[in-house]
Amino acid sequence: MLPKVVLADGKLKDSVLNGLTHVLVLFPASLLAGGELPTGLPGATLLKRVLARQKKKPGAMLRVGAANGAIPVEPVVPEAMLAGGGLVRWLALDMDAPVFQIHQQLRLALAGLLAEQPAQLDIVFHGSAGFVAGVLPEAAYVAAVNRVALPKTVTAEKVLVTRTPKSAVAAKAAKVSEIRLWAGSRDQAFLKQQLVGALARAEANVLTRALCVLPPNQLTPGSFRALLPSQIKGLGIRTEVYDVGRLKKLQAGAFLAVAQGSPEQDAAIIHLSYSPTVKTAKSAIRPRPGAKSKAAIDTVPSVALVGKGICFDTGGHNLKPARYMAGMHEDMAGAAVALSVIQAAARLKLPVRVDAWLALSRNDIGPGAYRQGDVVTALNGRTIEIVHTDAEGRMVLADTLTLAAALKPDVVMDFATLTGSMTTALGNRMSGFFASEAFLASRLETCAAATGERLMSFAMPDDYDSALESLVADVKQCTLDGEADHILAARFLQLFVGETPWLHVDLSAATCKGGLGAVGTETTGFGAALALAFIESVAAHGIARPGPRF
Repeated sequence: MLPKVVLADGKLKDSVLNGLTHVLVLFPASLLAGGELPTGLPGATLLKRVLARQKKKPGAMLRVGAANGAIPVEPVVPEAMLAGGGLVRWLALDMDAPVFQIHQQLRLALAGLLAEQPAQLDIVFHGSAGFVAGVLPEAAYVAAVNRVALPKTVTAEKVLVTRTPKSAVAAKAAKVSEIRLWAGSRDQAFLKQQLVGALARAEANVLTRALCVLPPNQLTPGSFRALLPSQIKGLGIRTEVYDVGRLKKLQAGAFLAVAQGSPEQDAAIIHLSYSPTVKTAKSAIRPRPGAKSKAAIDTVPSVALVGKGICFDTGGHNLKPARYMAGMHEDMAGAAVALSVIQAAARLKLPVRVDAWLALSRNDIGPGAYRQGDVVTALNGRTIEIVHTDAEGRMVLADTLTLAAALKPDVVMDFATLTGSMTTALGNRMSGFFASEAFLASRLETCAAATGERLMSFAMPDDYDSALESLVADVKQCTLDGEADHILAARFLQLFVGETPWLHVDLSAATCKGGLGAVGTETTGFGAALALAFIESVAAHGIARPGPRF
């Protein structure tokens, strides 16, 4: 549950400032160009005293050992005690910096305030209308995602006590705080509109992280399915379940190969679907002339989200060593992203049809587990030679992508913590992606830049297919070499989307020690803000004609 976020009325006076408890004052770094503090800066007198005591000039807020004077990742954030005993901090933001850097500086500046778990946090904006409009939603987003405590199972601390996945996801922090934004006499209606989108991103990120941190005995494929009704209640999202029995009838052999190792047999592909109302649909881009009622809905663009949902990954018969098995309860991050984003899209009532496909299973070791050398038949009829049982993600995604593509969406977008080679290539500070169409790659890169979730595009030339040639089946699942496995995985997955425009995001940044960008926890929720921004761009601009494949 997010804290309450409100826009304050009027301009903050120093008399009011002195009575607050936790305050962050934001202003553009450009106002320090003259070497003096900007006129009218809230708490300026106090800030001058702080800088004088430290024998620093205002320009010191722009650099930490940086010879070129550029604002570094680690910002200089002076702080002081207010007359009423509260704490105030000041941050000069370079609005020309990438959004990732702005988010990181905001997060680090807020950390000292949020560490005290304040019942109320005040963020004050000083600068032009353009500065306020640009930074206010980002500051609200960063403050909101870092003010929510993630689920814990504890008895000694009265922070969060979670006993079921349902209560864990819905758990509240010990204090439900309020975040108050002081924007002065700005266009309140416009800022409120911006705030709605920012808080939708924040909520999607928080839900993604809350699911990812649940221990594997609390979040199983079955319990994941059980919590879905509470997450989509009242949003008009329909649910369709492809359980093991149904998947057997459909002959979804790729998914079932992974699922068969779990004694509970609670694996399933969950199809969640959101369609805008007729009224909302009419606001979509390029509706068919004269379209009415259901026809109007048929004309809106459609996006299918596919999420890998391996609730725990042992590696199967190719058992992971202990150090690599740690954290494998978060191998369902892709499914968490898909769920959180369709929830956000429905709450925002976006004029886009969104289908979310959650591939929920575990990769267990047991008498029934699939083995190296097995040959299985996927839902689309393609036979697959099993080379490594720890390459289970592409197996569950294969059949799930087939189902998603069968509904002929304008674009399929999958999220998965898929390959170690992507982490080797990029580390865990950004994620990599593949696109079947150039225009999709460009669109996603724009969304990544806008949300601060950094992405790197990878090519997937067709000559890599030679590595997946099999003597006993249509295709190998992977190779044992591990070389370029992120590319091979993409080439493999593309076999199951046909000609449908497709994006594949390999979530190498799903976890990052010390936090990443806007998020201060090791579990980052990467992908939620990105996917929501992509769907919002589709709502605003539609889907362009497919360009050349590459």
